[in-house]
Amino acid sequence: MSEAAARETAGQAEPEAARDGQSGGGRGRRLAVMVVSNFVDGDSRVQKTARSVAEAGWDVVLLGRARGTAREEYTIGDARVIRIPLRMTAQTYRKDNPPRGVAGRLGYRSGEQARMRVDARRALRADLEVERRLVAMGDDDLPARLRLTGLTAADRARGYWIEARRRLYERAAAKAKQPGNRTRVAIGVGRDGGAWLTQPQLVDFDTAFAPVIAELKPDLVHAHDFDTIGLVARAGLKLRAAGHPVKIVYDAHEYIAGWERPGDPAFRPAMSAQERKYIKLADGVITVSEAIADLLAGDHGLTTRPTVVCNAPTVAEMAAGGDEVPNVREAAGLGPDVPLMVYAGITAPERSLETAVAALPDLPGVHLAAVTARNPYVDALEKQARALGVADRLHILPYVKPHQVVAHLAAGSVGIVTSLHSPNYELSLPSKYYEYLNARLPLVVSDLRTVGAFTREQGIGEVFPAGDTDAFAAAVRTVLADRDKYAKPYEGDLLARNTWEAQVPELLGLYERLVG
Repeated sequence: MSEAAARETAGQAEPEAARDGQSGGGRGRRLAVMVVSNFVDGDSRVQKTARSVAEAGWDVVLLGRARGTAREEYTIGDARVIRIPLRMTAQTYRKDNPPRGVAGRLGYRSGEQARMRVDARRALRADLEVERRLVAMGDDDLPARLRLTGLTAADRARGYWIEARRRLYERAAAKAKQPGNRTRVAIGVGRDGGAWLTQPQLVDFDTAFAPVIAELKPDLVHAHDFDTIGLVARAGLKLRAAGHPVKIVYDAHEYIAGWERPGDPAFRPAMSAQERKYIKLADGVITVSEAIADLLAGDHGLTTRPTVVCNAPTVAEMAAGGDEVPNVREAAGLGPDVPLMVYAGITAPERSLETAVAALPDLPGVHLAAVTARNPYVDALEKQARALGVADRLHILPYVKPHQVVAHLAAGSVGIVTSLHSPNYELSLPSKYYEYLNARLPLVVSDLRTVGAFTREQGIGEVFPAGDTDAFAAAVRTVLADRDKYAKPYEGDLLARNTWEAQVPELLGLYERLVG
């Protein structure tokens, strides 16, 4: 049965251990519960982890968010997925009822109240026009005119008062997004209040997932990323206090200390505090690159270096092909001999794809195909290409299915990574990089720490200073002039070492060391 069909037929079924009333030692097999705060279906690392652990003989339950209000259950390989509806009560409340402070208490207590007052005043102003018309229709009635004057003055005063309170509310709401003194103090003394104040979704995650973890009584509970480590650690300690032994694993998908969320400046300090507090309670730590492993060990004084499990594609993903896989050249309407740079993945200013577009005038006959989703940044790239007179050599192509990406890109001449410097980009190989590798593409990449070093060490491409258009163009010319040289390393064991299957022994080794 397909995963989609399993999802439809499973409905809201309870997990097997819960249905049978079995837990802990009452099971014939060890149980691992994994927790992720997203919807599961878009997270390839989480899915691969669950599938691989289940294939190794564990019972696996992966908890994620439901898109609707119904609890859902389906399978990924031998792993059971339970998607739980989140009410998001805390997040909704905090969004509409920000901490107000002293001055803010003169403002409205919620966005709903502010909107209601503004709407009511709008209706009253409309009614004031009715009053004016009635006075105009009547005789010269002094009491009526005095009454109208009073109503007009009251309306004006009411408008000033409502507007002042509305602005005080909006100022409090904007200030609540900043890591203010209360948050800094709470974070500084290790209290979750600082994180919960600015990141109330953490409360909602705990409310949804913690009872299910307690019900399942796993032998090992695996927190995927920094926004679940707190709830997993608390759930694990609660199980231990009740006499049930459980091991806690933290899987750091990102280096949170180097991450920013646009429009939410409190996110990084609050989530960094979560990681700093709870990582000490983890029995094992996993991350996605050697560089991040070194940073986590140093930042948190870990006595055991984190286990590195790179987010490489599976052999099945690399082998996917066949006539149904669209060819990137055909999609761009190009022949087999046209030099073609390919880019795959999200486009945004920090990915600096404009560097490649700006280089096209200096690369006669070379085309660029970006396999991505349309957004304002892509529109800006097309505008840039038109201004440079190279619009006919920029091709914006739609995404293909995940298992088709490698075969889709393989018809390209060069794979490119043009990202600018930022802490997270420096520390690991992006998914697109593994896709380029397995498409056996020579590479031109910016001088990000990990990407640049790996490219040089393996001899599979050229590295240029990030954001330098001239250097990028020179690197592309160098690779195209001797493409076979940069493709030759793929004939060795490079690909075999950079598959998900090559990472699994590290993952399972940690599980076995912890649970045995």
